[in-house]
Amino acid sequence: MRKVHLLVAAVLLAGGNAAAAPAARAQGYSAERLVKSVDLDDLKAIVASLGHTVSEQGKFGEISLSATDAEETNYVLIGTACDANGVPGCQGVMMQVRFDPDESVDSESLARANLSQAAVNTWRDPANGTIGVTRYVVLDHGITMANLRENVNVLLSLTPSVVDALLEE
Repeated sequence: MRKVHLLVAAVLLAGGNAAAAPAARAQGYSAERLVKSVDLDDLKAIVASLGHTVSEQGKFGEISLSATDAEETNYVLIGTACDANGVPGCQGVMMQVRFDPDESVDSESLARANLSQAAVNTWRDPANGTIGVTRYVVLDHGITMANLRENVNVLLSLTPSVVDALLEE
């Protein structure tokens, strides 16, 4: 009977150690891969899969990067809800296009822009006047890399119409 208890203890210890160690993360972009959290390599893989260029890392936190698309639009991907509730990595991704302050954009312009595109949020940082367009994705229970990538495309494709609404063009 003692051998059974030792075997059970060994199995429990092995399982406990396996659960405590972070799972090996697949690297690179795989459209079908289900992600419940992301790390910096995952964000880089999304950018690379779009043919965009990473221009900076870590400016908005450890799991963040700035990138540029073919039209020279700069955007940022920021991991949020990181290492929370026992889940390694970030369980959310904030995607943003940011613009320099513009005195002609008032509260009415921001409201108009927000009403023009429900899939994104348009805002102004009161501290420095930066204007931004944000799309936020929750990864709880998982989404595919293809879906995460498409959310970046949605942000980038809607931003020009948001700018038009901001400037009433």
